[in-house]
Amino acid sequence: MITEKGYSKDPSIMPEAIAVTFGREMMNEQGGPKQFLEYFNEIMADPDSHWMHKMKNKPTHEFDIVYIIVLNRLYGKCYFGGFENRSTKGYTADGRVKDIDWSRMILAGPLERCPFKRTIKGFQGFRYTTKLF
Repeated sequence: MITEKGYSKDPSIMPEAIAVTFGREMMNEQGGPKQFLEYFNEIMADPDSHWMHKMKNKPTHEFDIVYIIVLNRLYGKCYFGGFENRSTKGYTADGRVKDIDWSRMILAGPLERCPFKRTIKGFQGFRYTTKLF
């Protein structure tokens, strides 16, 4: 589990949120980190929009907050909007319609940027966390 002071294996700490990593490969597919983050911030600023983040495993604990790690840095936090595994349609950064048939977590805004710089090594999947900011 990720805590304010680093990683902990203490089983008595209850998770309050989860953290996910936006991988470099995913961002490069969307035009590179800068273009991807501009698009992601635009989506998260729109109260009628949401982001579908690919995720194989459904979290077992309940939480409201999702922390986002980008390029080994704590980037920001947003809200958990649920977990889906049915087929749907979505849009790419360049506006193309895309069939989405993978399990995903729904991220909803508003996005709150991290007010300080914190390095956290990226990982696949998700990690439970305590409150990070």
